[in-house]
Amino acid sequence: MVESYSGNKFNCDVLIVGGGVAGCAAAIVAARRGQRVLLLEKDYALGGIATSGYVTGIAGCVEGMSKEWFERMVELGWGRKLPNDLKHCVFDPSKAKMMLERMICEQGGRVLYGTYVIDAEVEDKQIKKVICQSVSGRFEISAKVYIDASGDAVLSVAAGVPYAVGSPEFQGLNLSTTLAFRMAHVNFTKWTKYRAEWTKEEHKKPLKEQDWNPVQANMDLAVKNGDLPYFVFPAAIFNPVPGFPLDNCDLIVMAAHSYFTHTTDVEDITRQIVEQHQQILDFEKFYRKYLPGFENSMVTEIAPLLGIRDSRRVIGKTIFKASDIAFGTKFEDGIARFPEMFDTHHPTSPRLGFKRHIHVPKAEGSAVDIQSDMMCNGDMHPFGMPAGIQVRPNPKDHCDIPFGALQPLNCDNLFVAGRCISAEFDAVGGVRVIAPAMSTGQAAAVAADYCIKNNILPTDVDGKIIHKLMIEEEKVPLDKLPDGHWEMMRGIEGEFVVDRSDSVHIIGKDGTFYR
Repeated sequence: MVESYSGNKFNCDVLIVGGGVAGCAAAIVAARRGQRVLLLEKDYALGGIATSGYVTGIAGCVEGMSKEWFERMVELGWGRKLPNDLKHCVFDPSKAKMMLERMICEQGGRVLYGTYVIDAEVEDKQIKKVICQSVSGRFEISAKVYIDASGDAVLSVAAGVPYAVGSPEFQGLNLSTTLAFRMAHVNFTKWTKYRAEWTKEEHKKPLKEQDWNPVQANMDLAVKNGDLPYFVFPAAIFNPVPGFPLDNCDLIVMAAHSYFTHTTDVEDITRQIVEQHQQILDFEKFYRKYLPGFENSMVTEIAPLLGIRDSRRVIGKTIFKASDIAFGTKFEDGIARFPEMFDTHHPTSPRLGFKRHIHVPKAEGSAVDIQSDMMCNGDMHPFGMPAGIQVRPNPKDHCDIPFGALQPLNCDNLFVAGRCISAEFDAVGGVRVIAPAMSTGQAAAVAADYCIKNNILPTDVDGKIIHKLMIEEEKVPLDKLPDGHWEMMRGIEGEFVVDRSDSVHIIGKDGTFYR
């Protein structure tokens, strides 16, 4: 029974479920293109894992909505490029939430916080109403087009869309998760100098004898000395918060990890959070004692949102495959690009940390087929060795994300965006990181606008048209090669190598190691 908000108070043209970066991009673009937009968010801030989860570095091709968002923050001192880095853009997570809110409101979009989608009324494979619950009670919303950017595919599941969860290779397990945290009084200049010197010395060793990074080496030492109870993860991402001097800054840290996860199980999610709370306390002591630049550091905040990397993935007209990333596949209906390595955080192994390769019958496209006996073992593949040869993405190339992956089966007036689009397990890393996630939201909004103006259903949209509109109207350079870091990588002559993180890199002719 509907208890509150009777009538058509919240009915709209485009209803978007989920206020992460993909949903926000969809809301901004759909409203800008003239549609009446309502964005539903179950929490009380926008940006999802990027902001409330403290994932404060924009990964992927920073273009389209991710570029616009970042540049708006740079203007106000809320974002910046890291020194001498063509790739990494970092931002203040608290300010980033407000920038997304501002950008939606500027275009006339509307946001409802604290609102859960609990069901959908479906007739003839079309959503007629979305049933919501909030502190105000239960109510219904109708729209012309729906976009599911919830991360967990909440609306898609309610509408009867088929989906998958977890990895077939890892018996249904999800990717390991991370709870990020914030530290104060870090001398980031001292740390980066130490890291550079350490890396230079390490690269003098044979590749198979090199430690991946100084965090791993010092963690091993801390475990041996009894200063850490166990080995957690072979790396850490340190993103300085803009607005602080680098010799005494606030730092966002992504290092805690939980393994053997089930990210649609509330009890297991709780286990992961409690486990990582304790890890963060241990890390604070470990960093102070072992990492130069962290001597006076202290944990000041823990992210309010657990960093869940994968959840439900809808089955769509097209399934974005792991081989598309490895082969550098280009699609006529490509609406986003991913130029990175596989970002499969290993489901079971804290020692390995990542799985950066897949097994295929043969290498195609631009795939790098360097074989590595060091990596393919029982720790990497605990449930059995996959058939075929190992391949990894070429660091000089990129793949496209097809629009067909945004069109779910069995529901005719729904698009999906962000990490819940139609993708294989090892391909999720190509859509869940900030830049491509925002591009999928942008494309979904362009498509929703196109549907409404041309009176067609989302299931009938030709993705090649959306590809063209993204280039011509949204000014996303899908017809050009990625610039910045990737332009630099394309110009390097050298040999491909696989390091101890299972990643492909280039050793230039002068011996320089390019990541």
